[in-house]
Amino acid sequence: MFDHSPDLELHGIAHVDGAPLECGHCGNAIGLHVHKRGPREVWPAWITCGSCGRGDDSATVTNGLVDAVLAARTGRQKAEDRDLFTAEWREVVMTGELRPTLVMDDLVTVAEALRDEIEKDVRRWWGGKKKVAKAKVAEAKATAKGAVKDAASDAATAAKGAAKNAKSATTAAVLTTAWQLQTQGAGPAKMPKARRCTVKGCRGGMVTLATRLHSPTGKSAEVKIPCGTCHRTGR
Repeated sequence: MFDHSPDLELHGIAHVDGAPLECGHCGNAIGLHVHKRGPREVWPAWITCGSCGRGDDSATVTNGLVDAVLAARTGRQKAEDRDLFTAEWREVVMTGELRPTLVMDDLVTVAEALRDEIEKDVRRWWGGKKKVAKAKVAEAKATAKGAVKDAASDAATAAKGAAKNAKSATTAAVLTTAWQLQTQGAGPAKMPKARRCTVKGCRGGMVTLATRLHSPTGKSAEVKIPCGTCHRTGR
């Protein structure tokens, strides 16, 4: 029906003489679009509804009131600004807010918000990298500490074994030296294996005989004489 965009794009609910402006078909009052129709100010404006999609002539809003709203709107300079209006035409007062239009400060705000999000993402990313790096350093330190501890333990065990072996060798050397001094280098004593005499009656190199020849009384008596076989003296 219209070959141009709405003259007023209402944001939220607008009021005309204190009453909410509503769609004449479905009663919706949010986000209505207002179009001027015809050349005369007193002619009714055309209002379309974004909810039901239908449109109709307004009973309260005229072309002149639409021009008054456009002249009274505050507009926006910064991102935090709202495009508000309070307009009066022929004792009819209309208040509300227009849909915000894009201004340069919106782009700056969006760019700053995007930059902040990127910085947060970068900080989180680097934080994760630092945590991984710290974990690797801690793991390397733990590994090195364990290796040093194991090496120290092995060295202590080896030193203990060497000391024990040295002590045993020293004890053996001392005993050997003492024996050498005592025997004047003769070495360990070797005792000959005693052999038993085969002569009957030989005990300790002496043979006991029963005879009367050596008896002073002339009777038979026991006499010990040196054994002629083993030649031991009994001492």
